[in-house]
Amino acid sequence: MFDLDGEPAYAGRSSKLRSRLRQHFIRQDSSVVSYGRLDIWDISFVDWWSTEETNRAEEKLLAEYRPYLNFDADVGASSAETEISVDDPDGTLELVTKDELEFRADPYNRSKQKLEHLLRMLDKIKLAGHSDDTKQTVFEHQRILYQNVVEFLDVEPPQNNTNLTEWND
Repeated sequence: MFDLDGEPAYAGRSSKLRSRLRQHFIRQDSSVVSYGRLDIWDISFVDWWSTEETNRAEEKLLAEYRPYLNFDADVGASSAETEISVDDPDGTLELVTKDELEFRADPYNRSKQKLEHLLRMLDKIKLAGHSDDTKQTVFEHQRILYQNVVEFLDVEPPQNNTNLTEWND
């Protein structure tokens, strides 16, 4: 799955792709969505590959793409030999129209949506507790919000500084 910028966001495997995508994007009851790791509003398109070697293919894709929401995966240099070509997926599913992509990619809309996503995550944590993965997920989405707000405000923040009064225009 790739985000609004075409960056690899999340990789997984499934024996029934259509069912898994419905679970993520329509029912929104997959663990990766329900626990907040995957913010489906951020996802622009999905590439997919067909193979019988699902474990090795997933290992190869994780090593090549390093999706930023697969932080629980043990990702290293892949030596997996598999029939898939990372640069040549069997298919691509565009999830948003060009107009919708333009709307979602707007820094104001991205910032607002990401803030709402983080607020929903905090509510879930307050009600149900959290794991180390959930904490890491919150910080990853906070990082994305930070980038979106910087772009929205059109500022260059000093490194490691959260004091807004010291930001340069």
